[in-house]
Amino acid sequence: WNPLFLQGTKTFAYEVCEQLGWRAPDTVVLPVGNGTLLLGAALAFAELQAAGVIHRVPRLVAVQAASCDPLARAFHGRPPLRRGAGGGSLAEGIAIAEPVRGAQILSAVRDSGGTFVSVDDGAVRGALRAAAAEGLLIEPTAAAALAGLSLVPDATGAGCVVAAVTGHGLKLAE
Repeated sequence: WNPLFLQGTKTFAYEVCEQLGWRAPDTVVLPVGNGTLLLGAALAFAELQAAGVIHRVPRLVAVQAASCDPLARAFHGRPPLRRGAGGGSLAEGIAIAEPVRGAQILSAVRDSGGTFVSVDDGAVRGALRAAAAEGLLIEPTAAAALAGLSLVPDATGAGCVVAAVTGHGLKLAE
């Protein structure tokens, strides 16, 4: 668990703000397994706010695989996964039954006013097809963020919503 890796993921949020003319989106939707991207984004948005670059931290929405969603369960007060449970998922990058930084992830989402959503493999497949129709070859874990967009409360009319789609689909080639 290299702390520098977590610091490196902050560049995602810096780039998003830069591309938006140095303003923060209203909501950021991210796939979450071990949560490194989400935690890096939370750190960066907080730093940008403290520096006066942005006026507020965006709402963070964490997307988990429905077959393995321990943080979504904890966030929404549902029973935890049984030890050793947590099924496989097409979005294998977020099928993490025991995230090491789980408490930090839950805090970051709560502090932002965000939430957790869970997506099943059918929704991930649909998002993969929709992305491909737009000419984007993405991996299933990245597609989970797109699939989660439709489950984000108040996403329509919520201002600027950014989904983190970071993985390339070539890793799917067999």
